[in-house]
Amino acid sequence: MKQWIDGAPALTLEGVIYSPGAAPLFKGLDLTVPMGRCTVFMGPSGAGKSTVLRLGAGLIPPDSGTVLYRGLDWSELSDHENAVFREGMGFAFQNGALWANKSVYQNIELPYLYHRPKAERQEVRDAVARAAHQAGIQGQLALRPSQLSLGEQKSVSLARALVMDPPVLFLDDPTGSLDAQATEKQLQLFTELKRAGRTIILVTQDPLVTSRIADRLVLMKAGEVVTEGEFAEVTRNPNPEVVAILTSVLSQAATFSGDILDLLSIDQGDGDALK
Repeated sequence: MKQWIDGAPALTLEGVIYSPGAAPLFKGLDLTVPMGRCTVFMGPSGAGKSTVLRLGAGLIPPDSGTVLYRGLDWSELSDHENAVFREGMGFAFQNGALWANKSVYQNIELPYLYHRPKAERQEVRDAVARAAHQAGIQGQLALRPSQLSLGEQKSVSLARALVMDPPVLFLDDPTGSLDAQATEKQLQLFTELKRAGRTIILVTQDPLVTSRIADRLVLMKAGEVVTEGEFAEVTRNPNPEVVAILTSVLSQAATFSGDILDLLSIDQGDGDALK
C-alpha cells in the first residue's frame, strides 16, 4: 500500500498535455500547488482552470505527462489505493453535479457510505449534519436538487465535499450564484478551514473571495500559466499581461496607476486578507 510522501506538494503537474477536443488545451503544463495553503486560480473563461482541478484530483487522466497528488502518480495507483486516497480529498463541482433522484441528505452522504460502508447510521447522520451546517443548508436536507436554486445546489456540492472532513479541498467556483449573505458565510467557513490547516485549491472570479482567502494566486490564459506566486506578489506584478488578466477577470475598468490590490476590494482592516 503506497503512502503519501511527507512534505510533497498537494499537486505537481509535469509536462501535462491534455486535449478535450481536436485541439490541445495544455501543451506541456508545469505547475506546483503546495500543501497547507489556499491557492486560487483565476483567468478568463476557457483558460483551463477547472480542468487543472479535475486533473489534479484524478478525475480525468492527461494524454501525457505526469500528475502527482501529494507525491503519488494517479496513474500508478491500484483501484484500492485510489479509493483510499480519495477519502482524504473533497471536490465541489462548478455545476453542483448532484444526483437528481436523491435528496440533499442522500447526495451529501454518498462519499461517507462509499468510503465507510460499515459506519453506524448515527455516525453518518452526524457527519451529514456537520457538513450541511458548515455549508449553510441544514434546513434543506429533505429536498431534491430540482427544488433548489443553482447557488443552493452548489452549497450542497460543497457539503458533500466536506462530509469526510478531508485535509484537501478542490473547490470549483463555490460561491458563484450565491447571494451576499451566503457568500459571507462560505468565506467565514473557508477562513476557519485555513486556520485548521486545510489545503484549499479553488477556482473563482470573485475579487472578494480572492482577497479574503487567497495565500497564492495562479493566473491562467489559453491553457498556460501566465504567472503564479504569493498573493501580494502577483497582484502587484506590473507585467501588462498580468494586469490585463486581472482587470479583465474582475470586470473593472482600471489602469495600472498604483496598487492593483485596489481592484480586489480588500478590507484593509481584515487581518485575513493578506494571509
